[in-house]
Amino acid sequence: MKIKTDNLQGTVEAISSKSFAHRFLILASVADTDTTIIINEFSNDIMTTIDCLRNLGVEIDINENEVTVHPSFFQKDVSDINVNDSGSTFRFLLPLVSFLSQKTNIKCSGRLQDRPIKELMDQLKLSGLTFSEDKLPFTVDGTFHKIDFEFPGDVSSQYISAIMMIAPLIGGCEIKLTSQLESIGYIKITQQCLRLFGVDSEILFDKVIVKPGALKSPGEIIVEGDWSNAAFFLCANELGADINVQNLNMDSVQADRKIVELLEKINNNQHYCEIDISQTPDLFVILAVVLSQKCDKSMLKNAKRLRLKESDRIKSTYDMLKSIGVNCEIEGDNLVIYKSEMKPAVVNSCDDHRIVMAAAIASIITKEVEIKDWQAVKKSYPSFFDEIERLGSDVIDR
Repeated sequence: MKIKTDNLQGTVEAISSKSFAHRFLILASVADTDTTIIINEFSNDIMTTIDCLRNLGVEIDINENEVTVHPSFFQKDVSDINVNDSGSTFRFLLPLVSFLSQKTNIKCSGRLQDRPIKELMDQLKLSGLTFSEDKLPFTVDGTFHKIDFEFPGDVSSQYISAIMMIAPLIGGCEIKLTSQLESIGYIKITQQCLRLFGVDSEILFDKVIVKPGALKSPGEIIVEGDWSNAAFFLCANELGADINVQNLNMDSVQADRKIVELLEKINNNQHYCEIDISQTPDLFVILAVVLSQKCDKSMLKNAKRLRLKESDRIKSTYDMLKSIGVNCEIEGDNLVIYKSEMKPAVVNSCDDHRIVMAAAIASIITKEVEIKDWQAVKKSYPSFFDEIERLGSDVIDR
Protein backbone atom coordinates (compact mmCIF):
# COMPACT_ATOMS: atom_id res chain seq x y z
CA MET A 1 0.00 0.00 0.00
CA LYS A 2 1.21 3.51 -0.84
CA ILE A 3 0.42 6.71 1.02
CA LYS A 4 0.89 10.19 -0.39
CA THR A 5 0.53 13.07 2.05
CA ASP A 6 0.82 16.84 1.72
CA ASN A 7 -0.56 17.43 5.19
CA LEU A 8 -3.15 16.14 7.63
CA GLN A 9 -5.90 18.32 9.03
CA GLY A 10 -9.18 17.74 10.84
CA THR A 11 -10.72 16.16 13.93
CA VAL A 12 -10.27 12.60 15.20
CA GLU A 13 -12.24 10.86 17.93
CA ALA A 14 -9.89 8.62 19.89
CA ILE A 15 -10.89 4.96 19.64
CA SER A 16 -11.79 2.97 22.75
CA SER A 17 -8.84 1.90 24.88
CA LYS A 18 -7.89 -1.67 24.04
CA SER A 19 -6.33 -2.06 27.48
CA PHE A 20 -9.53 -1.11 29.30
CA ALA A 21 -11.77 -3.08 26.92
CA HIS A 22 -9.88 -6.38 27.42
CA ARG A 23 -10.16 -6.06 31.19
CA PHE A 24 -13.81 -5.04 31.24
CA LEU A 25 -14.79 -7.97 29.02
CA ILE A 26 -12.94 -10.47 31.21
CA LEU A 27 -14.23 -9.12 34.54
CA ALA A 28 -17.77 -8.93 33.16
CA SER A 29 -17.59 -12.62 32.18
CA VAL A 30 -17.30 -13.67 35.84
CA ALA A 31 -19.30 -10.88 37.52
CA ASP A 32 -22.62 -11.30 39.32
CA THR A 33 -24.90 -10.14 36.48
CA ASP A 34 -24.96 -8.72 32.95
CA THR A 35 -22.71 -5.83 31.92
CA THR A 36 -23.03 -3.62 28.83
CA ILE A 37 -19.74 -2.22 27.52
CA ILE A 38 -19.65 0.62 24.97
CA ILE A 39 -16.73 0.17 22.52
CA ASN A 40 -16.38 2.47 19.49
CA GLU A 41 -13.76 0.39 17.62
CA PHE A 42 -13.43 -3.40 17.50
CA SER A 43 -9.79 -4.25 16.86
CA ASN A 44 -8.67 -7.78 16.02
CA ASP A 45 -7.34 -8.16 19.56
CA ILE A 46 -10.65 -7.20 21.15
CA MET A 47 -12.56 -9.55 18.86
CA THR A 48 -10.12 -12.31 19.81
CA THR A 49 -10.91 -11.81 23.49
CA ILE A 50 -14.66 -11.84 22.74
CA ASP A 51 -14.38 -15.00 20.62
CA CYS A 52 -12.31 -16.79 23.26
CA LEU A 53 -14.76 -15.91 26.05
CA ARG A 54 -17.64 -17.14 23.89
CA ASN A 55 -15.84 -20.44 23.32
CA LEU A 56 -15.34 -20.70 27.08
CA GLY A 57 -19.11 -20.54 27.55
CA VAL A 58 -19.70 -16.82 28.11
CA GLU A 59 -22.67 -15.42 26.17
CA ILE A 60 -21.77 -12.11 24.52
CA ASP A 61 -24.11 -10.03 22.35
CA ILE A 62 -22.87 -7.25 20.06
CA ASN A 63 -25.28 -4.57 18.84
CA GLU A 64 -23.30 -1.93 16.95
CA ASN A 65 -21.09 -0.37 19.68
CA GLU A 66 -22.85 -2.08 22.59
CA VAL A 67 -21.37 -5.31 23.92
CA THR A 68 -23.51 -7.10 26.51
CA VAL A 69 -21.73 -9.78 28.52
CA HIS A 70 -23.84 -12.43 30.24
CA PRO A 71 -21.53 -14.02 32.85
CA SER A 72 -20.96 -17.75 32.91
CA PHE A 73 -21.92 -19.66 36.06
CA PHE A 74 -21.19 -23.14 34.71
CA GLN A 75 -17.90 -24.85 33.95
CA LYS A 76 -17.60 -26.47 30.51
CA ASP A 77 -16.00 -29.89 30.13
CA VAL A 78 -13.69 -28.96 27.23
CA SER A 79 -13.07 -25.68 25.37
CA ASP A 80 -11.03 -24.78 22.31
CA ILE A 81 -9.77 -21.21 22.00
CA ASN A 82 -7.50 -19.40 19.54
CA VAL A 83 -5.76 -16.36 21.03
CA ASN A 84 -4.31 -15.51 17.57
CA ASP A 85 -1.42 -13.07 18.13
CA SER A 86 -2.98 -11.20 21.06
CA GLY A 87 -0.59 -11.31 24.00
CA SER A 88 -3.14 -9.56 26.24
CA THR A 89 -5.85 -12.12 25.45
CA PHE A 90 -3.48 -15.03 26.05
CA ARG A 91 -1.95 -13.87 29.31
CA PHE A 92 -5.18 -12.49 30.78
CA LEU A 93 -7.19 -15.64 30.03
CA LEU A 94 -4.58 -18.21 31.02
CA PRO A 95 -5.36 -18.14 34.79
CA LEU A 96 -9.10 -17.75 34.10
CA VAL A 97 -9.70 -20.71 31.78
CA SER A 98 -9.72 -23.26 34.61
CA PHE A 99 -12.67 -21.46 36.21
CA LEU A 100 -14.71 -21.63 32.99
CA SER A 101 -13.62 -24.98 31.57
CA GLN A 102 -12.23 -28.21 33.04
CA LYS A 103 -9.89 -28.59 30.08
CA THR A 104 -8.92 -25.93 27.53
CA ASN A 105 -7.03 -26.36 24.27
CA ILE A 106 -5.23 -23.13 23.32
CA LYS A 107 -3.60 -22.26 19.99
CA CYS A 108 -2.10 -19.05 18.59
CA SER A 109 -0.56 -17.39 15.54
CA GLY A 110 2.26 -14.97 14.71
CA ARG A 111 5.14 -14.46 17.15
CA LEU A 112 3.02 -15.12 20.22
CA GLN A 113 4.46 -18.61 20.61
CA ASP A 114 7.87 -17.03 21.26
CA ARG A 115 6.79 -14.17 23.54
CA PRO A 116 7.32 -14.38 27.34
CA ILE A 117 4.98 -16.64 29.31
CA LYS A 118 7.27 -18.90 31.41
CA GLU A 119 6.98 -16.92 34.64
CA LEU A 120 3.18 -16.96 34.53
CA MET A 121 3.05 -20.66 33.64
CA ASP A 122 5.42 -21.50 36.51
CA GLN A 123 3.13 -19.78 39.01
CA LEU A 124 0.03 -21.41 37.53
CA LYS A 125 1.68 -24.84 37.81
CA LEU A 126 2.23 -24.15 41.52
CA SER A 127 -1.47 -23.18 41.63
CA GLY A 128 -2.50 -26.65 40.45
CA LEU A 129 -2.77 -26.21 36.68
CA THR A 130 -1.03 -28.51 34.20
CA PHE A 131 0.14 -27.77 30.66
CA SER A 132 0.63 -30.36 27.94
CA GLU A 133 3.58 -28.40 26.47
CA ASP A 134 5.89 -25.57 27.54
CA LYS A 135 4.92 -23.46 24.50
CA LEU A 136 1.73 -22.89 22.55
CA PRO A 137 -0.24 -24.74 21.35
CA PHE A 138 -1.06 -26.60 24.55
CA THR A 139 -3.86 -27.95 26.73
CA VAL A 140 -4.59 -26.51 30.19
CA ASP A 141 -6.00 -28.85 32.82
CA GLY A 142 -6.24 -29.03 36.61
CA THR A 143 -7.95 -27.21 39.46
CA PHE A 144 -6.78 -23.74 40.47
CA HIS A 145 -5.94 -23.04 44.11
CA LYS A 146 -4.56 -19.98 45.84
CA ILE A 147 -0.81 -19.63 46.47
CA ASP A 148 1.62 -16.87 47.44
CA PHE A 149 2.14 -15.41 43.96
CA GLU A 150 5.53 -14.01 42.97
CA PHE A 151 6.59 -12.28 39.74
CA PRO A 152 9.42 -10.14 38.40
CA GLY A 153 8.10 -6.64 37.73
CA ASP A 154 10.19 -6.04 34.62
CA VAL A 155 9.14 -8.88 32.28
CA SER A 156 5.42 -8.39 31.65
CA SER A 157 2.94 -6.40 33.70
CA GLN A 158 0.26 -8.60 32.10
CA TYR A 159 1.27 -11.47 34.40
CA ILE A 160 0.34 -9.35 37.39
CA SER A 161 -2.87 -8.03 35.83
CA ALA A 162 -3.92 -11.58 34.94
CA ILE A 163 -3.69 -12.73 38.56
CA MET A 164 -5.32 -9.53 39.82
CA MET A 165 -8.37 -10.23 37.65
CA ILE A 166 -8.93 -13.76 38.99
CA ALA A 167 -8.17 -12.72 42.59
CA PRO A 168 -11.86 -12.04 43.41
CA LEU A 169 -12.61 -15.66 42.49
CA ILE A 170 -10.15 -16.95 45.13
CA GLY A 171 -10.93 -14.53 47.98
CA GLY A 172 -8.28 -11.95 47.11
CA CYS A 173 -4.52 -12.43 46.97
CA GLU A 174 -1.09 -10.89 47.40
CA ILE A 175 1.45 -10.74 44.56
CA LYS A 176 5.09 -10.28 45.56
CA LEU A 177 7.32 -8.34 43.15
CA THR A 178 10.90 -9.57 42.89
CA SER A 179 12.14 -6.65 40.78
CA GLN A 180 11.15 -3.07 39.98
CA LEU A 181 7.71 -2.78 38.42
CA GLU A 182 7.74 -1.47 34.84
CA SER A 183 4.64 -0.42 32.90
CA ILE A 184 2.97 0.41 36.20
CA GLY A 185 0.32 2.33 34.25
CA TYR A 186 -1.14 -0.95 33.02
CA ILE A 187 -1.39 -2.26 36.60
CA LYS A 188 -3.23 0.95 37.50
CA ILE A 189 -5.67 0.29 34.64
CA THR A 190 -6.38 -3.16 36.12
CA GLN A 191 -6.78 -1.59 39.55
CA GLN A 192 -9.30 0.94 38.21
CA CYS A 193 -11.27 -1.77 36.36
CA LEU A 194 -11.45 -3.91 39.50
CA ARG A 195 -12.62 -0.90 41.50
CA LEU A 196 -15.43 -0.31 39.01
CA PHE A 197 -16.53 -3.92 39.65
CA GLY A 198 -16.43 -3.35 43.42
CA VAL A 199 -13.04 -4.83 44.31
CA ASP A 200 -10.27 -2.79 45.98
CA SER A 201 -6.53 -3.27 45.56
CA GLU A 202 -3.22 -1.68 46.51
CA ILE A 203 -0.07 -1.21 44.43
CA LEU A 204 2.98 -1.03 46.69
CA PHE A 205 6.71 -0.92 46.01
CA ASP A 206 7.27 -4.64 46.53
CA LYS A 207 3.81 -6.15 46.15
CA VAL A 208 0.29 -5.84 44.81
CA ILE A 209 -2.64 -6.70 47.09
CA VAL A 210 -6.14 -7.51 45.84
CA LYS A 211 -8.59 -7.44 48.73
CA PRO A 212 -11.39 -9.98 49.16
CA GLY A 213 -14.66 -9.11 47.47
CA ALA A 214 -17.05 -10.35 44.80
CA LEU A 215 -17.19 -8.85 41.31
CA LYS A 216 -20.34 -6.75 41.05
CA SER A 217 -21.36 -5.48 37.62
CA PRO A 218 -21.57 -1.68 37.30
CA GLY A 219 -24.33 -2.20 34.70
CA GLU A 220 -23.00 -0.08 31.84
CA ILE A 221 -19.46 1.02 31.05
CA ILE A 222 -18.24 3.46 28.40
CA VAL A 223 -14.64 2.60 27.50
CA GLU A 224 -12.49 5.73 27.53
CA GLY A 225 -10.33 6.83 24.60
CA ASP A 226 -6.98 5.17 23.90
CA TRP A 227 -3.95 7.39 24.50
CA SER A 228 -1.56 4.89 22.85
CA ASN A 229 -3.26 5.21 19.47
CA ALA A 230 -4.14 8.89 19.86
CA ALA A 231 -0.42 9.56 20.35
CA PHE A 232 0.17 8.97 16.63
CA PHE A 233 -2.08 11.92 15.76
CA LEU A 234 -0.67 14.12 18.55
CA CYS A 235 2.81 13.39 17.22
CA ALA A 236 1.64 14.15 13.68
CA ASN A 237 0.98 17.70 14.87
CA GLU A 238 4.68 17.99 15.76
CA LEU A 239 5.47 17.20 12.12
CA GLY A 240 3.20 19.93 10.77
CA ALA A 241 -0.29 18.41 10.87
CA ASP A 242 -3.27 20.18 12.42
CA ILE A 243 -5.36 17.45 14.09
CA ASN A 244 -7.78 17.94 16.95
CA VAL A 245 -7.99 14.70 18.95
CA GLN A 246 -11.18 14.27 20.98
CA ASN A 247 -12.51 11.66 23.44
CA LEU A 248 -9.39 11.60 25.62
CA ASN A 249 -9.56 11.55 29.41
CA MET A 250 -6.97 14.05 30.62
CA ASP A 251 -7.04 12.43 34.08
CA SER A 252 -6.63 8.89 32.75
CA VAL A 253 -4.41 6.36 34.52
CA GLN A 254 -3.16 5.26 31.07
CA ALA A 255 0.61 5.75 31.15
CA ASP A 256 0.66 6.90 27.52
CA ARG A 257 -1.12 10.09 28.58
CA LYS A 258 2.48 11.14 29.23
CA ILE A 259 2.83 11.79 25.49
CA VAL A 260 1.74 15.39 26.15
CA GLU A 261 4.56 15.86 28.66
CA LEU A 262 7.11 14.08 26.46
CA LEU A 263 6.34 16.24 23.41
CA GLU A 264 6.83 19.33 25.57
CA LYS A 265 10.17 17.92 26.75
CA ILE A 266 11.25 17.32 23.15
CA ASN A 267 10.40 20.89 22.17
CA ASN A 268 12.38 22.22 25.14
CA ASN A 269 15.46 20.07 24.45
CA GLN A 270 16.06 20.26 20.72
CA HIS A 271 19.86 19.98 20.96
CA TYR A 272 19.78 16.71 22.92
CA CYS A 273 16.82 14.84 24.37
CA GLU A 274 16.88 11.59 26.35
CA ILE A 275 13.65 9.68 27.09
CA ASP A 276 13.26 6.65 29.37
CA ILE A 277 10.68 4.50 27.59
CA SER A 278 10.36 1.75 30.25
CA GLN A 279 6.97 2.98 31.53
CA THR A 280 5.57 3.96 28.12
CA PRO A 281 6.89 1.36 25.65
CA ASP A 282 3.99 1.77 23.20
CA LEU A 283 5.16 5.33 22.44
CA PHE A 284 8.61 4.16 21.31
CA VAL A 285 8.07 3.98 17.54
CA ILE A 286 6.20 7.23 16.97
CA LEU A 287 8.49 9.15 19.35
CA ALA A 288 11.45 7.92 17.30
CA VAL A 289 9.89 9.53 14.20
CA VAL A 290 9.30 12.84 16.00
CA LEU A 291 12.78 12.91 17.55
CA SER A 292 14.38 12.43 14.13
CA GLN A 293 12.86 15.74 13.02
CA LYS A 294 12.99 17.81 16.20
CA CYS A 295 16.27 17.07 18.00
CA ASP A 296 19.88 17.22 16.83
CA LYS A 297 20.56 14.07 18.82
CA SER A 298 18.29 11.98 21.03
CA MET A 299 18.07 8.67 22.81
CA LEU A 300 15.16 6.37 23.63
CA LYS A 301 16.47 4.23 26.47
CA ASN A 302 15.50 1.18 28.55
CA ALA A 303 13.56 -0.46 25.72
CA LYS A 304 14.57 -4.07 26.49
CA ARG A 305 11.01 -5.43 26.62
CA LEU A 306 10.29 -4.07 23.14
CA ARG A 307 12.39 -6.86 21.68
CA LEU A 308 9.55 -9.24 22.57
CA LYS A 309 6.59 -7.46 20.96
CA GLU A 310 4.92 -8.25 17.61
CA SER A 311 8.39 -7.68 16.21
CA ASP A 312 11.76 -6.96 17.83
CA ARG A 313 10.52 -3.40 17.99
CA ILE A 314 13.93 -1.84 18.61
CA LYS A 315 15.28 -3.47 15.44
CA SER A 316 12.13 -2.91 13.35
CA THR A 317 12.02 0.77 14.37
CA TYR A 318 15.69 1.12 13.48
CA ASP A 319 15.05 -0.49 10.09
CA MET A 320 12.05 1.76 9.44
CA LEU A 321 14.01 4.90 10.29
CA LYS A 322 16.93 3.81 8.13
CA SER A 323 14.64 3.13 5.17
CA ILE A 324 13.22 6.67 5.29
CA GLY A 325 16.66 8.26 5.56
CA VAL A 326 17.14 8.71 9.31
CA ASN A 327 20.60 8.28 10.79
CA CYS A 328 20.29 6.16 13.92
CA GLU A 329 22.04 3.38 15.83
CA ILE A 330 21.22 0.72 18.39
CA GLU A 331 23.25 0.79 21.61
CA GLY A 332 22.25 -2.20 23.73
CA ASP A 333 18.55 -1.67 24.52
CA ASN A 334 18.68 2.00 23.56
CA LEU A 335 18.06 3.72 20.22
CA VAL A 336 20.17 6.77 19.37
CA ILE A 337 18.66 9.06 16.74
CA TYR A 338 20.15 11.97 14.81
CA LYS A 339 18.21 14.74 13.12
CA SER A 340 17.90 13.74 9.49
CA GLU A 341 16.20 14.63 6.24
CA MET A 342 13.57 12.01 5.48
CA LYS A 343 12.96 10.60 2.00
CA PRO A 344 10.24 8.53 0.28
CA ALA A 345 10.77 4.81 0.85
CA VAL A 346 9.39 1.31 1.07
CA VAL A 347 8.93 0.29 4.72
CA ASN A 348 8.77 -3.30 5.94
CA SER A 349 6.32 -3.23 8.85
CA CYS A 350 7.53 -6.62 10.16
CA ASP A 351 3.81 -7.29 10.67
CA ASP A 352 3.85 -4.81 13.57
CA HIS A 353 0.85 -2.48 13.87
CA ARG A 354 2.84 0.34 15.48
CA ILE A 355 5.44 0.33 12.72
CA VAL A 356 2.60 0.60 10.17
CA MET A 357 1.06 3.63 11.88
CA ALA A 358 4.38 5.38 12.49
CA ALA A 359 5.41 4.97 8.83
CA ALA A 360 2.08 6.42 7.73
CA ILE A 361 2.53 9.46 9.98
CA ALA A 362 6.09 9.89 8.68
CA SER A 363 4.60 10.43 5.20
CA ILE A 364 3.81 13.98 6.34
CA ILE A 365 7.56 14.57 5.89
CA THR A 366 8.51 12.00 3.25
CA LYS A 367 5.38 12.91 1.19
CA GLU A 368 5.20 9.32 0.01
CA VAL A 369 5.70 5.93 1.63
CA GLU A 370 4.93 2.34 0.68
CA ILE A 371 4.14 0.03 3.60
CA LYS A 372 4.52 -3.73 3.40
CA ASP A 373 2.07 -5.87 5.43
CA TRP A 374 -0.01 -2.81 6.31
CA GLN A 375 -2.91 -5.06 7.40
CA ALA A 376 -1.12 -5.50 10.74
CA VAL A 377 -2.79 -2.24 11.78
CA LYS A 378 -6.05 -4.18 12.27
CA LYS A 379 -4.60 -5.63 15.47
CA SER A 380 -5.27 -2.38 17.32
CA TYR A 381 -6.81 0.21 14.96
CA PRO A 382 -8.76 -1.20 11.97
CA SER A 383 -10.08 2.22 10.87
CA PHE A 384 -6.68 3.96 11.03
CA PHE A 385 -6.30 4.35 7.27
CA ASP A 386 -9.90 5.55 6.94
CA GLU A 387 -8.95 8.33 9.36
CA ILE A 388 -5.68 9.10 7.58
CA GLU A 389 -7.54 9.33 4.27
CA ARG A 390 -10.24 11.55 5.73
CA LEU A 391 -7.56 13.85 7.19
CA GLY A 392 -5.95 14.34 3.77
CA SER A 393 -3.71 11.44 2.77
CA ASP A 394 -4.08 9.67 -0.56
CA VAL A 395 -4.17 5.96 0.28
CA ILE A 396 -3.44 3.81 -2.79
CA ASP A 397 -3.82 0.04 -3.38
CA ARG A 398 -5.51 -0.72 -0.09
